[in-house]
Amino acid sequence: MGQALFGSAAYANWDEGHTRRVKAITFGASLIMIVLGASWCTAFVVAARPMLALLDLAVALAGGGLLLLVLQNRLRAAAVLEAHFLPLTLVIFCLFDTVPPGLPRATHLHFLPVAIGCYFIFRQDGLYLKFIIPLFCLIAFVVFENVNLTIQDAALVIPEQVAWIGVLTNTVTSVAGLVLTVVIMNADLTVRRMMEVELRQAIAHDGFHLNYQPQVNEFGEVVGAEALIRWQHATMGDIPPARFISLAEETGLIVPIGTWVLRAACAQLALWQARPETEHLTLAVNVSASQFRQPDFVRIVSEIIKISGADPRRMKLELTESMFVENVTSTVEKMNQLKAIGLVWSLDDFGTGYSSLNILHRVPLGQIKIDRSFVHDMQSNKKKIVVIEAIMDMANKLSLNVVAEGVETEMQKNILIRLGCHLFQGFLFSRALDVDAFEGYSRHSRKAAPGPEPFVT
Repeated sequence: MGQALFGSAAYANWDEGHTRRVKAITFGASLIMIVLGASWCTAFVVAARPMLALLDLAVALAGGGLLLLVLQNRLRAAAVLEAHFLPLTLVIFCLFDTVPPGLPRATHLHFLPVAIGCYFIFRQDGLYLKFIIPLFCLIAFVVFENVNLTIQDAALVIPEQVAWIGVLTNTVTSVAGLVLTVVIMNADLTVRRMMEVELRQAIAHDGFHLNYQPQVNEFGEVVGAEALIRWQHATMGDIPPARFISLAEETGLIVPIGTWVLRAACAQLALWQARPETEHLTLAVNVSASQFRQPDFVRIVSEIIKISGADPRRMKLELTESMFVENVTSTVEKMNQLKAIGLVWSLDDFGTGYSSLNILHRVPLGQIKIDRSFVHDMQSNKKKIVVIEAIMDMANKLSLNVVAEGVETEMQKNILIRLGCHLFQGFLFSRALDVDAFEGYSRHSRKAAPGPEPFVT
């Protein structure tokens, strides 16, 4: 439920263009808050209206906080703060907007750019940020447009000359903000429309290829790989999945892309099986939630494996914990059907999702992958070591294989070995490689490895 509301992982799916445009909107909003808040605060101090001066001072300070967050690239924190602070502040300002008779009120006009901006910024997020806040802003706009809701206090009445300036300022800044937001939105949506067209063309014309990130044992020998898709773009070169997967999920293209990945991975695994130097390798493939939920998912996977001739015992399908939030029974049923033909299920990013530990004894897992967030700076964070130790103890008792992701230093590797983890993936060993480079790396690792040949299922 929390993930559906807040979409806490969605920021990771913001592509570079969307992130850049969200930053522009948030940066502009923070500057407007600082300039207008400071100027009106000064005006109300001179006019001896301390209550209004304090309100505008709060706006200026909040704008400064937003600006600092943006400059520190804490963009999601800045955007969430802005989404909550601005609507509430506007409500307060509208309640104190006691303009003289005959003058229109204009503070409520700011609700429009805030509503549209929030929807645009969080359109890849959960229900709360994407819909509830924009809906609140639109309702507030309609209410303050049609009903004279104000706090009647003679001490808060603004002189007519100042009120005229306020009406003009609010009108200009709100309209400018609305235009700016729409322009930035259009730029973002235009780029995404172009990307969607090109992505459909890539699906139709086989415009993808797989790279393989090695998974190694404690002796440094490659025992398997994770298949990672790359989009071969005509002008931008190889595009990593982080830049197009969110678009693929929004448009439903993730399903045919996922099917292509499975076919390509199974075909490659079958080729490796045919050669003695690579027949020991396993191959892991990520499965998206949309792909897994397809009614014919089990049939499609079974047919792909059968046609390719790949050994299903050396194929691992990776799921994330969020897959088990809803309809666990159906999920487990599909997993059991594919496990019956030999497939191995792996739980990716273990420890970062929303499922309970109770799930582990219900689903037919063969492997869990320790998320890189636990491995990062573990040498200086004893709590992370304790967590990994607990994961290893639990995995051993449940007869689960464990792979540690994001291993970047020898110290991290040594600590993990001491804790009982013997399979690793990360830049300490290699980035994702094309098939020729991966096979070369695998051959070299087998020659250099001092230990016995492993068998990993």
